[in-house]
Amino acid sequence: MMRIRSFPAMVLLGIVAATPAGALQSRRGAGGAASSYEREHFPFTNGNLASINPALPTLFITGDSTAARNSTDIQRGWGAVLVDYFDTSRINLVNCAQGGASFPSYYASRWPQIVAALKPGDFIVIEFGHNGGHLNGIGEETGPGRGGSEVHTYGWYIRKFASDARSKGATPIVSTTTVRNIWTNPNAKFNDSALVSKNDSYNPADDRIERSMGQPLDNGMSFWASQVCEQEKIAFVDHCQITAELYERMGREAVSKLFIQDHTHTTVEGAILNAETFIAGLKALAEMPPVGFLNDKGKTIAAYKPAAK
Repeated sequence: MMRIRSFPAMVLLGIVAATPAGALQSRRGAGGAASSYEREHFPFTNGNLASINPALPTLFITGDSTAARNSTDIQRGWGAVLVDYFDTSRINLVNCAQGGASFPSYYASRWPQIVAALKPGDFIVIEFGHNGGHLNGIGEETGPGRGGSEVHTYGWYIRKFASDARSKGATPIVSTTTVRNIWTNPNAKFNDSALVSKNDSYNPADDRIERSMGQPLDNGMSFWASQVCEQEKIAFVDHCQITAELYERMGREAVSKLFIQDHTHTTVEGAILNAETFIAGLKALAEMPPVGFLNDKGKTIAAYKPAAK
């Protein structure tokens, strides 16, 4: 077995599940060079609906590029490495996240295939928001979207996805968006995470990372998701908040090393961190069956506990 390098702020990382020698695949990084990230040399989460073992329950991941495998090791989504934490002899994992996807585009293209593949006992993670495209709020109103197509509110899509999943006997799990590497401090100015200027009162301990895509915490995607999940009794993982708290403990400079390409997409090391914060959030929920399918590595991750205020 191969040990993945851990982050100083994390005590969650353990040993990657054993990989059969014949399954080892060489991974190539940006520009075709061999990747320096150890995790890149092991298979990622299956992304093929046709490869699901029908005798097992399945955990589906739906979302955008922040969860997708993508094409390079500096733009790796957390769903690509989620397989490391589950006992795949007992549960299938299939990563159906798609780069560039929004709620409306995914609903119109990929979603019907996912619904057709769902069966009783399955689970489906629903995490969208980075690419917009929806109307604001949680109401039933509609309006023109990109290209003139009719779109619905953010909350409508959550209800619809959850309802469709439940109609097939599957359990929906709504997750808020991953965190962008954008920081603020009352005594400094940043360009994303780069310090531009500061005054004499600047203290790095006061650096704060963006939440809810920069939207108001009481009127943005994270809030709308929590509202709908409370109303409809849907499992809710505040992936954004859990990861933001961890990032702030790590500090701005350490976190910035996970974002090489831009402020949205992480390296595979960032993907590992985001996968583990998702599992921590899953473990914090009462009676969440997917937790029972975690492997030894997944079991070492502690349940999320909100930071003391």
